[in-house]
Amino acid sequence: MIVFCWDQLPIYAARCIGEFVRTSGEDVVVLRTVTGRFPIKGAAEMTCTRVVEVKPDDSRSIRELTGGMPDIYICGGWGTPSFWRWLKEVLAVGGKTIVCTDEPYRGKTWRELIRKIRFNVPLRRYIDMLFVAGQGGKLKFVDYYGMPNDRVVPGMYAGDPELFFDGEPILQRPKRFVYVGHWDENKNVIAMCRAFSRVRRDDWTLEVYGGGPLEAELQKFESDYVHIHGYVNADQLGPIYRESRCFVLGSHAEQWGVVVHEACMSGCMLLLSDHVGSRFDFASMENAVMFNPDSDDDFARGFSEIMTKTESEWASAQAKSLELGRHHSPRIFADNLMRMIAKLRD
Repeated sequence: MIVFCWDQLPIYAARCIGEFVRTSGEDVVVLRTVTGRFPIKGAAEMTCTRVVEVKPDDSRSIRELTGGMPDIYICGGWGTPSFWRWLKEVLAVGGKTIVCTDEPYRGKTWRELIRKIRFNVPLRRYIDMLFVAGQGGKLKFVDYYGMPNDRVVPGMYAGDPELFFDGEPILQRPKRFVYVGHWDENKNVIAMCRAFSRVRRDDWTLEVYGGGPLEAELQKFESDYVHIHGYVNADQLGPIYRESRCFVLGSHAEQWGVVVHEACMSGCMLLLSDHVGSRFDFASMENAVMFNPDSDDDFARGFSEIMTKTESEWASAQAKSLELGRHHSPRIFADNLMRMIAKLRD
């Protein structure tokens, strides 16, 4: 038996697990926490298996929850107390562990050095393999933290290619920037609207989708060229991306960013903060402009640079985004995970 533990079990994770269950034929149980911003309905249907709701500090044993003891335990990070306790229960009887993390590489700073020590001293001995979001995670845990290369595998996150795929040639799309996400200080949405408003052109608009505590402040930017929309479901996002030219994400800190992958699969150019973890996977000189999220001037420069791209640059950007977007998918998630499990059982 294989057990997944995943905080909240967001839609993209449920779809990836569902692909693994269908492809592998393994006996799988999913444990998901039930509090937070992103509850989803129909988790059991998406995962194609049994889903058990648990609390972050759940006192029940893994045997009580699953009816047995897994030989493979896949743990969504190390921040949920019950997940980590169950991991130790599995190890105590000879099971193997795969820990999933979207921790990005942040450079060789003193804070990262402290994280390295905290990982290598109390945590690493409990982890047989790491399943990381992308190449930034591989860079962090292999090149800097010292994990063996064959014990760290990228591909943990993926958008759904059934929902997100290419649309019209990018030059035939409306001249739209699009943002999708939470409206809070970390996402830098006020600076985004401010920067675009400084350098806007009459034939371009900024479309802002989502919700959050900065809604009232964001509404002040509503105009003929900045449009503030509400929250939209995942199955409604595909057409929004396909009718836009450029996706914007200006976060001060972004572990990975599944929305970036969704935009790539939809053929969008990218305007990204250099603090976005998935830049290692999806941003290149051809399809992305990077900027410093702490500088309004640099944010505005990014908007200006995008709006002055030539026709050939737009065409190249669309092709490159689509190429890079194919490097992640639920099927790649499933295939990578099956190889990891085979290695642990060997």
